[in-house]
Amino acid sequence: MTDRLKKAKEQRSKKINRVENIKSLKTPQEAFEQLKEYAKKGYESIPKEDKEFFLKCFGIFDRPATPEKFMLRVRIPGGRVTALQAKKLGEVAKKYGNDYIDLTTRMQVELRFLKIKDLPQLLEELESVGITTYQTGIDNFRNIVTDPLDSIAKDSVIESFGLLEKLQNFYLKKPQWIGSLPRKFNTSITGSLSNRCNVYGHDCCFVTAFKNGRYGYNVYLGGKVGKIAQNADVFLGSEDEVLRFYEALITVFKTYGFRDNRNKNRLHFLIKAVGMEEFIKAVSKAADFEFESAGETLCSLEHFDAKYGRVELKDGSFAIHAVVPAGIFTGSDMIEASEIAQKYGNGEIRLTVEQNLYITGIKEEDIKSVFETPFFHKYQNIDTPYFNNLISCVGAKHCPYGVIEGKPDALAMSEYLSSKISLSDGKIRLYWSACVKGCGIHEFGDIGFIGAKAKVDGITEPGVDIVLGGSLTKTDSPAHTILKAVPLRFAKYLVEEIVLEYAIHRRKNESFEKFFERVLSLYTYSAISFMATFNYAMKKEKFDYRFSLPQKPETGKNEHFEIFDFGCRIYKDLVGEKPYLEILDFRPLGNQKPANPSKIIPEIPKKTGNLIYKMISPNPNERYMAFSECLNELKLW
Repeated sequence: MTDRLKKAKEQRSKKINRVENIKSLKTPQEAFEQLKEYAKKGYESIPKEDKEFFLKCFGIFDRPATPEKFMLRVRIPGGRVTALQAKKLGEVAKKYGNDYIDLTTRMQVELRFLKIKDLPQLLEELESVGITTYQTGIDNFRNIVTDPLDSIAKDSVIESFGLLEKLQNFYLKKPQWIGSLPRKFNTSITGSLSNRCNVYGHDCCFVTAFKNGRYGYNVYLGGKVGKIAQNADVFLGSEDEVLRFYEALITVFKTYGFRDNRNKNRLHFLIKAVGMEEFIKAVSKAADFEFESAGETLCSLEHFDAKYGRVELKDGSFAIHAVVPAGIFTGSDMIEASEIAQKYGNGEIRLTVEQNLYITGIKEEDIKSVFETPFFHKYQNIDTPYFNNLISCVGAKHCPYGVIEGKPDALAMSEYLSSKISLSDGKIRLYWSACVKGCGIHEFGDIGFIGAKAKVDGITEPGVDIVLGGSLTKTDSPAHTILKAVPLRFAKYLVEEIVLEYAIHRRKNESFEKFFERVLSLYTYSAISFMATFNYAMKKEKFDYRFSLPQKPETGKNEHFEIFDFGCRIYKDLVGEKPYLEILDFRPLGNQKPANPSKIIPEIPKKTGNLIYKMISPNPNERYMAFSECLNELKLW
């Protein structure tokens, strides 16, 4: 079994990537010890390799685009902080970082606008309340996520936070593990029935399961951006088994993981090279233990939503949900949240993967007082889904890879949709990444956005690729780019049409993900992009007509058939009669030759009439066969 791993590693070891060569220059600890010296001498004294690799092992990132240069990523295990820790985070953000905080998709915080001279003192202050920044960047085990309502939610059947801390103890601050992995490694664990932590989207996932009268965890492995983890067919029925499995797993990954192409060095690619069955055999051998086959996975398809901003907990108290759009937060806000947690709650704040937070342990009689605080006036869970489930990476302002601003674009889109389409009982996840690296986990969103460059009249401007159909649970994620390089200023109009389909045809309390499965998944992605683009073109032409996708298609996800079907339906809507008397297998019969609709109804824009005619032309050589031809005909920008 390990022979296959050895062979795979040998095949991928012919060339070592540049970062692996940097690792040979010194140890991360040596670079970290020099930090105080760097602080005394100033930014210019820091060697390039320290900025590129070694200091990132401790969460310190050079950000030359910002005036004060540095960002600090702070580890928050499971997103759980005490009121004391939250207060300290707020204080250091105000003191050293322009009062700015980002909440992240790994339930952590990032501090920005930092000066190198302040970093040693800042790190010391964080450590004084039990907070560290160790191993939050580059090739390390990253912050472990869990259900933010672990152990206190009514559907939390296994308390997982204590086990999370034991998993973390394997590697945290251990010299042999710092910066030594082939690539970053993300871990999740949940003992709840609801998926509140994107549990399937990580390298290693321990997911609530049941087998032979016992609750435990099924193992899923190999998740990454755009890929849900695969079922490893392993059930772990005790804490000891989880710890034994994890130690063996991370040892196998460190030993056999690829170190050549950094884009293909995650655990996903190692498993792909040898197969899941062989990989698990190697883990079992390393653990010297035969693990059980998987039980019944219990963590649900639906992601949990805090209706009305509150969640009733096991003990009768409540968790109050604060929505922080795109994770843009401040030190002052964190201090205020800590004061609310101390005064009204149980002294805890719990961050979420959707860049929001809960204040827990609020008694029912205190809910009104909590909602009346200035903090919740600013961050209330509002009666719209466009902000409650919004994610965005930091974007071009703070990241050298960003193609678009990101957070401002995400907020602008949500504000526009809120003003146009009311969805008080709906749920839609809008996830934004400012570049293809995917820190905004765009491929897991219902509608995802990737920063891109677009052209209008030959001039380059900010744009996005629009991704549709992501899932937090499906093994084969259906996420697909439906429109590429859409100028940002036009993207909101196309997304509006997709969301409008959801608003018109959804069932009561149906999430967008469920609506996608029930309706949109019956069509090609090209058909959906046509619907959105065509309807925007009609609005642009100020022509009062909107085409809606048929709820029961008979086109078999075939573009040729979809085009003809859509053209016939649009023709009938506009002209008032069918273009053909009879249709068999989407081939027109008889000698009927439908006229260009613009010739029948002069009000129809000529360009629209030409498009519809070419969608249903009786001449097969004249008829459009792909939606890309239809989109080219529309030429919106």
